Amino acid sequence: MKKLSAVLALCVVGVAMTACGSGSSGSGDKVHLTFWTHTHPPMIALNKKLIAEYEKAHPNVTIDYQQIPNTDFNTKMLTSLSNGSGPDVINMDDVALRGDYIPKRLLAPMDSAAQTAAEGRYLPNTLDGAKGPDGKVYGLPTEFNATAFAINKAAFKKAGLDPADPPKTWDDVAADGKKLIAAGQGGFNFLYLSAGQYTQQLQILLNETGGRIVSDDGKKATIDQPLGVQALELWNTLVNKDKLGDPHTASHDATAPFADFEAGKTSMTVMYPWGVGQIAQDNPKTYKNMEVVPLPQVDPSKPNGRWYGYYMAVNKASKHQAEAWKFIDYVTSQNQRWLTDVNFIQPVKDWSSSPAAAKVPFLKVWEQAYQQGRFDEVAPHWAEVQDAIKTAIESTVLDGKPAGSTLKQAADTINQSLSE
Repeated sequence: MKKLSAVLALCVVGVAMTACGSGSSGSGDKVHLTFWTHTHPPMIALNKKLIAEYEKAHPNVTIDYQQIPNTDFNTKMLTSLSNGSGPDVINMDDVALRGDYIPKRLLAPMDSAAQTAAEGRYLPNTLDGAKGPDGKVYGLPTEFNATAFAINKAAFKKAGLDPADPPKTWDDVAADGKKLIAAGQGGFNFLYLSAGQYTQQLQILLNETGGRIVSDDGKKATIDQPLGVQALELWNTLVNKDKLGDPHTASHDATAPFADFEAGKTSMTVMYPWGVGQIAQDNPKTYKNMEVVPLPQVDPSKPNGRWYGYYMAVNKASKHQAEAWKFIDYVTSQNQRWLTDVNFIQPVKDWSSSPAAAKVPFLKVWEQAYQQGRFDEVAPHWAEVQDAIKTAIESTVLDGKPAGSTLKQAADTINQSLSE
């Protein structure tokens, strides 16, 4: 994005729309599109504005926008598309796309010309989150997240800690957390939400230990190998042995994932760009005291991170695929507004030097995080794999069972799923 003006952005959109094989929709037959997303208030507000703009520019098009509660979102979306119904346009995370939607042939790919144009606009490999084994791209990103860490500066000062010297390793997190708790402040905890969230957080630790959930070819579970066990043992040590946070009393509200950090129950948490925007809106006091810093590492000399994105895609069963892609092109072209209004970063080229990026909180940290990230693993039947991972984590972290045995049981379950 070479500091695109609004006019140039619209021109780019127009080229992409033409490449999708459809002409202007300013007149002609009436088209009714349905569009589903999860719930995130700043995102919803901008989506509604963009829909109104698109409908005004295309009078023959109406768009029914529905927000699905986060606790039901994955199940409802996959079920609806699997039975041949569901919305024309979906917004879904890359793991679900690569693990379920694309392999099950539930989505309509971009045509080759549109894909070539898109690949020229985005940073290398960032469209891989919506790319199939056939090399085709099945979605464009509305948000692209790297992983960092957030601390509460006021809590750190009360504990005699220097916010300018944040924890750089997980051992530092343990040491600082104990001092925070001794001073009557919150420590640290992971998020205990959906199976996907459990797996994503373990993936952060696996990236750092060098462990994997499945083999490179996706045919065999490897989560019970020593480096996988090390990752879960690290999680368990932080929250149970070091007693930085009680997993039994942690918030389980998926619509407010940072509720414990906002309430002061924790003074440190894993953080994503969108989370900064949500906290700024929901709790200005916490936002004022928040600092985003690089993700703590197992080995700081070999830093690792995690990427994930949400992509807009078209239901293969849609009767209006061309129009659906044109709408997606419009929404995803508004990268400056996604930054200013929602704090969603989209991986267009030179995004960090754009006018809006200059106002992004903690920009330097996010730039660093994007340089050392990678997408999560996927394999067939990934939803079942995630359920097995969630069960293993809860058995260890909530019930006190050894990580080696719970991950062995998870590996057995995963292998059974992979053999189907």
